[in-house]
Amino acid sequence: MSLDRYPAENETAAATFSATLVDEWIRAGSTAAFIAPGSRSTPLALALAERPEVTVSMFHDERSAAFAALGWGMRTGRPGIALCSSGTAGAHFYAAVIEASLSAVPLMAVTADRPPELWDVGSAQTIDQTHLFGSYVRWFAQPGVAEWSQSDTWRSWASRAVAESLGGAASGAGGPSGPVHLNLSFRDPLAGLAGDLPPGRPEERPWHVLGGAEGQGRDHSTIGSADLPTLAGRDGVIVAGGGTSDPEAVVELAERLGWPLLADHRSGCRRPNVSIAHFDGLLRHERFASDHRPDVVVRFGEPLASKALNQWLADSGAELIVAAPRGRWLDPDRQASVVLPEFGLAASLLGRLPISLPVSLPVGGAISTRAASWRIADAAAAKAIDAVLGDDPAASDPGVARAVLSSLLGGSALVVASSMAVRELEWFGANRSDVAVYANRGANGIDGTIATAIGIASTGVATTCLLGDIAFLHDATSLTGLSTRPIDLTIVVLDNDGGAIFGFLPQHDLVPPEKFELLFGTPHGTDLAALARAHHLAVAEWGSADLTPDGVRVVIARTDCNATLGLHRSLNAVIAAAIDG
Repeated sequence: MSLDRYPAENETAAATFSATLVDEWIRAGSTAAFIAPGSRSTPLALALAERPEVTVSMFHDERSAAFAALGWGMRTGRPGIALCSSGTAGAHFYAAVIEASLSAVPLMAVTADRPPELWDVGSAQTIDQTHLFGSYVRWFAQPGVAEWSQSDTWRSWASRAVAESLGGAASGAGGPSGPVHLNLSFRDPLAGLAGDLPPGRPEERPWHVLGGAEGQGRDHSTIGSADLPTLAGRDGVIVAGGGTSDPEAVVELAERLGWPLLADHRSGCRRPNVSIAHFDGLLRHERFASDHRPDVVVRFGEPLASKALNQWLADSGAELIVAAPRGRWLDPDRQASVVLPEFGLAASLLGRLPISLPVSLPVGGAISTRAASWRIADAAAAKAIDAVLGDDPAASDPGVARAVLSSLLGGSALVVASSMAVRELEWFGANRSDVAVYANRGANGIDGTIATAIGIASTGVATTCLLGDIAFLHDATSLTGLSTRPIDLTIVVLDNDGGAIFGFLPQHDLVPPEKFELLFGTPHGTDLAALARAHHLAVAEWGSADLTPDGVRVVIARTDCNATLGLHRSLNAVIAAAIDG
C-alpha cells in the first residue's frame, strides 16, 4: 500500500525509496556495496552506508568498483552492488558487466541518473543511460523518479533485481545468473532523511523468491533417464572447467568409469591421484595424443584454456556431450552432439552406472583401466618438470605459478589473470582442490583482475592474485586506497616488461622482430615496485617474500619473455622424452 501521508520536513521520497531498496537487498543476501563517489548517487550511497549489515567499499574508479562487485559475486553467489553517479561514470562499468554476463556471475550495476526533464537538453553530466549495457544484462529497470504515490512498488523493484540477477523470469525460466542494470533518476535535493519504509514480508523475507528447493538461482530441473547417454563400457574422457557445480560427483564419475579426468583448477576437480595434471604437455606429444583418442567425451562446465586440449577434442571425432551451466551454450567448436543442463548431471549419470564398475584406479595395480596409461604418463611428466624447474629460486613464469599454488593454505583463494597466468597454472600447477581458483574467463579480458581479487578478498578469505605486468598496469587504478583496505591480499606480478603471451602465437615467428616488439611485445618500461610503493603498498621481490597471508602487499617476480618461451619449449621436450621412456 502507498504511504498515504505527507512526508515530514527533510524526509524525501528519494531517501525513503533508496532505504527501501537497501532493506530488500539485505533481505535477499546482497550485503556488499562497491561505490565510486559522485553527487547524483547520493541518496542511495547514504542509504547503503546507513545500514550496518552492508559492507561499503569505496573506489576512485568505476571500473574497479564494478570488477570488485564481480569478485564478490563470484565468491558468494549473490549479486554485489556496484554504484556510480550519472554521465560517463556508468560507461566504465561495461567491461565488468560483459564479464559477469558471459561468466554467469550475479551483479547489480546501479547507475544514478538525472531526472527525465534534464535529458537531451544539454544538462551537465547527462548521457542516454537507457539500456546502456544492451543485451549483456539479464534485466534492465528504470523506475523513474521516486514518488510517494508509488511506494507500494519499491520493494518489488528491489527484490526483482536480485531475483533476475540470479536467473529469473526476464532471462528465461531457469536462465543463467548474470548482471542487471538499475538506472535510478534522482531530483534535488539529493540529501534527505528516510521516512517510514513500506512494509515488507514477514520474518524479513524478500519480496520475491525464486523457485527451487535449496534457494535462489539454482537449476533444479530433473533430467529424464531417456535423455542420459550410456557411458559404461565406452572409451571416454571427462573434461571439467569453471562452472562445474558438483566436483565430488564428477570425480567419482571418473573413478567409477575408469576414465581420465582432465580438469582446470577453477572446476574444483583437480584431485591428487585422480586428475591428470599435465594433460596439456601430454597432448602435445603426437603419438600419445593419437593413441589416446576417446570415442566419447563428457565436458562439465566451461572450456579449458589449453589450446592443445581443445584442438585434440575437436579433431578426435569423439561424441561430445556438453554439460553446460544453466542457460549457457558452450560449444565454440560446434562439435557437441548432446547438450544437457550441468546441474545434477554427474549425480544422475552415477545413478545409471552398474555397481560392478571399478571404484579405484591404482597405477600399476591389479585393475586395468583406461586411465592407467594417462596416470603413468602424467607421473613421468611431473617428474620431468620437477627436474627442470626444481627448487631454483630464480623466477620463471611456470615456476612462479607452480610455487604460488603450492604455497597457498587450504581454504584460501587464488585469482589468476586471463592471459599467461591462467595457462601457467593450468599446465604446471599441482592438483589441488582445497584452494578456490577464480579467473575472468567469460570474455577472457585482463582488465579488472586486481579489482576482482579485492572483491573476493572482501568476503574475508585470504586471497592471492597472480597476473602479468600488463594486467597489473591495466588495473593500476585499483591500487588507489588499497593499502588501507582491511583484507588479506597478496598480488604476485610476473614482470617481463611486456606481453609474453604473444610470443606463443604465430605472429612471433612471422612478423619481423622490430615490428613484433612494437605491435605485440609492447614494453612499458614502468617500475612496478615504485608504482606500488607510491600507493603505500608493501613490496617484496620474488624469492625473498613470505607468501603467508598478512594484509596487502605486492610481490614482483622479474622474468624474461624470450626465456619463458624457451622454457616452455624445454618443458614440452622433456615431457615428450619422458613419454617415450
